[in-house]
Amino acid sequence: MITIDEDKYPLVSVNFGRKTTLEGTKKYLSYFDKWLSQEQKFGLILNQANAPQDLAKQDSAKQDLEQIENDPEEIEAVHQLTVHWAKEHKPQITLFCVGIALVVEEHELVKRQKAAPKTIAGLFGCMGQVFANPLAAEQWLRALL
Repeated sequence: MITIDEDKYPLVSVNFGRKTTLEGTKKYLSYFDKWLSQEQKFGLILNQANAPQDLAKQDSAKQDLEQIENDPEEIEAVHQLTVHWAKEHKPQITLFCVGIALVVEEHELVKRQKAAPKTIAGLFGCMGQVFANPLAAEQWLRALL
């Protein structure tokens, strides 16, 4: 389930949980529209790291992961929606979004550190960086604001 935290605006945080859905992506992009419409600089943390705290949560997370992995149509729909939306809004994003910080599980950090910043810059038109924890992501964005 997606959660969006605007308590520290102009620093905003989106947590996708273990499962990125089309519904969650639409919600996130509607908030992104709202942030852009305010015509003020902001930074965005996209948190994709959710280490389960116990075995029951681990089992649930595995099931969620298997469900999204087994639904290539949903994955493709999320990708297409995001790409289309980003292309349409790239000029505004370039003006107002100072950066997108992607927070991932520590074991994914090295694998994603090279490609993700380039992908974020190319797709959204703002700086991107990958972090293993939200605090480091927040510090990076605050320095850019």
